[in-house]
Amino acid sequence: AHLPDAHLWPVRLAGVDSAPAQLPGVESAPPRLAAAPAPAHLPAAHLADTHLPDTHPSAAHPAPSHSATPHPSAAPHSATPHPSAALAEATAAALEAELLARSATPERLLLDAYLSARTGDRPVAAFGGHSRLVDELAARALTPEDLHRLERAALKDPEARQLTVAGRSVDLTPVRQGEATVGVVAVLNPAPVRSGAEPCRTRPPLLITGERGTGKTTLARELAPHARTVDAAESELGDAVDHLTTGHPLILRHAERLTPPDTATLNSLLDTHPTAPLYVTYTPGTPPGPCLQRLLDVLAARTITLPALRERPEDIAELLKTLAPKPPAGHPPLTWSLDALRALERHPWPGNLTELAHVVHALVQGRRLTGPVRKAELPDAVREGPAHRPLSPMEDAERTAILQALKRHGGNKARAASALGIGRATLYRKLRSYRG
Repeated sequence: AHLPDAHLWPVRLAGVDSAPAQLPGVESAPPRLAAAPAPAHLPAAHLADTHLPDTHPSAAHPAPSHSATPHPSAAPHSATPHPSAALAEATAAALEAELLARSATPERLLLDAYLSARTGDRPVAAFGGHSRLVDELAARALTPEDLHRLERAALKDPEARQLTVAGRSVDLTPVRQGEATVGVVAVLNPAPVRSGAEPCRTRPPLLITGERGTGKTTLARELAPHARTVDAAESELGDAVDHLTTGHPLILRHAERLTPPDTATLNSLLDTHPTAPLYVTYTPGTPPGPCLQRLLDVLAARTITLPALRERPEDIAELLKTLAPKPPAGHPPLTWSLDALRALERHPWPGNLTELAHVVHALVQGRRLTGPVRKAELPDAVREGPAHRPLSPMEDAERTAILQALKRHGGNKARAASALGIGRATLYRKLRSYRG
């Protein structure tokens, strides 16, 4: 099966300064909730995207005038305020008052960090366990799905300093309360991100590691397109060593299957030719023997680690575009429904990219339907999903708010949904997803 080009993969490369790119995916975004005018407090505020006005908090509370009588020359206001202006101002003021009332709380610290970051013209968003703050620039630059993916990735690894969403790099700054990280501020950069293959273009020898099916050999061939390939699982090195000593690149697959004599030969070659154009793929598993361990240690300074597909579900939507065969002339490209994408993202993918490629090609070859691929068309193992899945911080906060609302309203789902400002169908859908 055809695997995607190397630039589609995030990699962790030892000895290279530039950080890899993460590709955008599709994720369902938390619903936007209607806010009641000037509430005393905001129940389940973490369920809503909160767009704060461009002014500093002090601008929401102007100093009182020293004169109760307007100046005679003052012109009357002729502009009619937008119908939603009062609601937006009341909502922002109520949120601000609520956060200010919780001085030194995580919410207040997150708000302060968010406002401090809004000093330039770059889009800014901030995410905490129960809060999401998004300015107008970020709301225009990112779709709800992009925002949800950004939030999930940022909260999953709050110590990260940069990631990529919608083709743009995002600078991350953790918000701390003492020793604890209570949120993340994200600032979008305007420049496009370099492809993930660029940091890999370092001088060999290289060691490419990862689980089976992560695309190690395909990446090696992307980096050395004219290299000879030898599979240690199928044959011995033979004259391949002579190939290396003459300066011709060599891709060695399945180094974990090397025989001890071949491993010793490679160690000796690297002692005398430390810059030999050798690209080695290695699948961790059985503890290596001392001879193989020495080879791995020599190559450790130049190592690319390809993450498992289950560690980057947000990339699946982009990978599907690459894995799907090119449609015939006059036919639209293959697309996927949201429920199918969610099922694909929940699947653990023990076979990684190879397994995903087989699923895509099997669907294309046997498909008679038109329109987006639906969840019902997926293989049983993918469609049913794992028995349990961990909830993201946002999902856990939503689940808590929904359960509290149900408890307050005696289990009445319609009233609980109304109190939360979401539709009853949305509440049912979220409860089902939390069980899955």
